[in-house]
Amino acid sequence: MMNKKIINKIVCTALLGLPLSLMAGQQNSQGCSVEELTAHNALSEVEKQKFYGFEGSGIPCSTEMKTLTKEWQELNSSAAKQKGRDRFNENKYGMFIHWGLYSTFGGVYKGEKMEDGGTGPRVAEWIMRRKEIPRGEYEKHAKNFNPQGFNADEWVAIAKAAGMKYIVMGSKHHEGFAMFDSQVSDFNIVDATPFGRDAIKEMEIAAKKAGIDFGVYYSNALDWRSGGDSGLKDYGPAPGIKPRRALFVNKFDPSPQNFDDYINNKSIPQVKELLANYDLTQIWFDTPLYIPPKYSMDFYRLVNDANPEILVNARIGNGFADIGTPGDNVIPDKASANTWEGIATTNHSWGFKSYDTDWKSPKETLYWLIANVSKGGNFLLNVGPDADGVIPKESADILKQVGQWLLVNGEAIYDSKPWQVDHEGPTKINMKGTKHRSENKVTFDFQENDFWFTTKKDKIYVVSFTKPQSGEISVKSLQDIDIKGIRVLGQEGKVSWSAGSDAIDIQLPKLINKTIGYTLEISL
Repeated sequence: MMNKKIINKIVCTALLGLPLSLMAGQQNSQGCSVEELTAHNALSEVEKQKFYGFEGSGIPCSTEMKTLTKEWQELNSSAAKQKGRDRFNENKYGMFIHWGLYSTFGGVYKGEKMEDGGTGPRVAEWIMRRKEIPRGEYEKHAKNFNPQGFNADEWVAIAKAAGMKYIVMGSKHHEGFAMFDSQVSDFNIVDATPFGRDAIKEMEIAAKKAGIDFGVYYSNALDWRSGGDSGLKDYGPAPGIKPRRALFVNKFDPSPQNFDDYINNKSIPQVKELLANYDLTQIWFDTPLYIPPKYSMDFYRLVNDANPEILVNARIGNGFADIGTPGDNVIPDKASANTWEGIATTNHSWGFKSYDTDWKSPKETLYWLIANVSKGGNFLLNVGPDADGVIPKESADILKQVGQWLLVNGEAIYDSKPWQVDHEGPTKINMKGTKHRSENKVTFDFQENDFWFTTKKDKIYVVSFTKPQSGEISVKSLQDIDIKGIRVLGQEGKVSWSAGSDAIDIQLPKLINKTIGYTLEISL
């Protein structure tokens, strides 16, 4: 068994990839000690991802990685970058939008659903890969993409009514189709469709008018049309080693372009277009897999040079990021002081799937929100508009109810920080991904003594999703806290409390608000 102490000296943190310390010992041409390189080479592909905490082809102890990490540290620690992080952390809750050419399929190809055979994830935006649709055939579907129901002001209004403070919209997914007016590739919504309008520009304008921050998703390393294979062929593992997530790339009709050509002739130029032509606060990169460190830093440097307040997420690759991401539909086990963002879907699929009715209830959605925020993260909740450009009614209804809750209880969410305890109570819910949620029937029937905590300045907030029958509750985590006052957010009425043997006993007034549960504001 490998010495864990050796491993721990060469790994990065799970969210952002912090600087590495050199081990003493003989150095090779890569700048690694023999022990470091031996430890690295002994890890499986899965173990590398687990221990290093990022995807990419960089070896943490190498001279290249140490040089680039130092540069990233300097850029990441600037006052402007901190200003961007502060703004992001204040917002807490945002809308993710997966909408592209894949929406025209609705998860069905030639009468077959995503679940009927195929290769790769079953979420709707993966239909090109799942059904191995040839590039030329896939491109023809752009002629049928004419979303006359799209109205940017309506989408932004839904987000604002939901209490969301920022929007991240897909500008190009793995299919290679740009949702903006790109001069780099005519495979875009303006040039290749009868619609002929720049959806990203319209959303940017609408969001700015409504006072909502706007960012974009961009698949920088994976592009099934143009040779973006996330560096697998040229920078992946040695022959005979099973690569992680090899099914993600296009092996059924590969582009003649190699990865370097794709990065330099499409990916970087399109990111430059987005930075130059749109007012952004965030760029959400995706699927780095084996992207070389030099390219991850090229993207990070590019964004920083345009505006250092713009934040990038961990899927830029190789740890060069501002925002950590625990995973798709994943809630981390522990709180973190790092800047990070949980992401989840309103149903099962990210993109529009016509037959997906696995909708999260308002209470489940609120649980996802508080479970992320109480651990110090943001929450980015996805909607998948249909081919006509309409957000499904079910998604809109869920968001509206969450927004009504936030009108009353938002103080506990916006600009909050994790307290010393994130949750107390009998209900334990582990959420480990999209597949985990779909295969495990999780109920969200919380108990009266389930509480979640956040804090802000001299306040502690206690969130409950269940109104007690008796009007009396006991909160163990508040024991030994010097409490000056307690009130229920959104209503008048005296709240009394006293110290019990192992908890603070609280007598609530009659709860009159009609939202799910209630929130206590504890003044210190």
